[in-house]
Amino acid sequence: MKTYGRFAAAVLIAALVAVPMFAARGSANFTTFVALGDSYGAGFESGSLNQRHQVWSWPAIIARQVGLQLCPSTATAADACWAQPLVSFPGIANELVLNSLVPSPAIAPAPGQGQPLMTTFGRPYNNLSVPGGTIGVLLTVKGNEPQQNPEPTPVSFGRFILRGLGTPVEQAIAQHPTFIAVWAGGNDYLNVLFSGTTATVTSVDDFKARYELVLDSLIAGAPNAGMVVGNLPNGIPPYLKLVPNFLVDPSTGLPITIGGQRVYWVVDNGGGNIAPVAPDTLIPFQTRDKLALGYGLPPQFKAIPPFNLLPHVGEPLSPNDVITAEELATVFTRIASFNTIITQAAAARNIPVADVAGLFNRVTAPAGMRLGPITVSGAAVTGGFFSNDFFHLTDLGYLLMGNEFIKAINSGYDTDIPLASITQLFANNGADFGEGGPGPLTPLTFHAPNSGITDAAIQQIMRMWAEPAAKSSRRRAVSH
Repeated sequence: MKTYGRFAAAVLIAALVAVPMFAARGSANFTTFVALGDSYGAGFESGSLNQRHQVWSWPAIIARQVGLQLCPSTATAADACWAQPLVSFPGIANELVLNSLVPSPAIAPAPGQGQPLMTTFGRPYNNLSVPGGTIGVLLTVKGNEPQQNPEPTPVSFGRFILRGLGTPVEQAIAQHPTFIAVWAGGNDYLNVLFSGTTATVTSVDDFKARYELVLDSLIAGAPNAGMVVGNLPNGIPPYLKLVPNFLVDPSTGLPITIGGQRVYWVVDNGGGNIAPVAPDTLIPFQTRDKLALGYGLPPQFKAIPPFNLLPHVGEPLSPNDVITAEELATVFTRIASFNTIITQAAAARNIPVADVAGLFNRVTAPAGMRLGPITVSGAAVTGGFFSNDFFHLTDLGYLLMGNEFIKAINSGYDTDIPLASITQLFANNGADFGEGGPGPLTPLTFHAPNSGITDAAIQQIMRMWAEPAAKSSRRRAVSH
């Protein structure tokens, strides 16, 4: 019996050693790595898509860390490099640049005109992320749709990213990928920032059907490819926090009071119900353009200089100009449902999930996230995480996001891909790191009503994004 017991124990130990501590599908082979996503995946930053920041997109971070060479704009299809649809600076649209901090941040579009640089590239790009794209865009937009006026953002960008060669899913499969990364779903709820209504948020059933179809189509077309996906953040970007819901004296940044009480903007809630906004109502940044014309000011301000000079004093904001607490709660509930769908769909298909939501939670926590000598936070302009359009990320933000995907790959495939270092960014992040701009620790009081961001910049953001409603310690080598 003792001999049998020792033999059984030896067999059990051998079996445990033989069973890997990971169960991800395919393998971590990056010979042909493709990525599908939206503006975050494309490296869209400060209201613009351009090559200065495309090289810092989260898929490009992964590509570099696994040893792939990024294609220059002069590359051809014969070159062994990882391709993105590069655009010349100042990009499409023009990048929003921080020009000064005194007396307040002055942000304006950089002059000039950007152009796509690789439209004749002889094969599909490895990075197939389409700005403005919902999960459904990965299955439908091909870049050769009939001309529309106005043209939806994903269709406009798809013309030079997808070039009529097929949908992002179809083009990914056509490359016979050995590894696929997917991060999509943000635009399935983020349109509420610009529409002001939850009617633009994708339904749970539609999101589930489309998300699972994306994964199943990729798996059917590339059954041996490794895969990674990411979940969605549920925080409030600076875009929804910069404009207070009450009047502020632009010269002091302090609330304007009457009888010791703050004066809240007035909104038409429908059915003849015109009332001050609730204290927990959020004002999207683009609404600032209407506030400057007098919309939202109570009627009594028609007799108060200098407000009486504004052309629309006494006219209420529309319901679509604000986001109520109830609407925000609906969005958060929908995000939670989307994340459940992502987690369950990935688990059923043995796909690791990058914790992008956790990254955003750490950065936007009151104390921010400490990275060596700096603290990164969710603050506008100086936080280091959100760029100058207040909802896309900086180069640093995308690097950290890419690292979350690398962590998920390492955990799921038992690899040891090194995380990207932040030190490289101190030589290339413009207004946020070096080149004479403020660092993430620069103290700054930011008053949105006197922010210095130009009307042209606001209009540019709105034009680009307004959409129609609808572990083990063992490690394996990485192939590339």
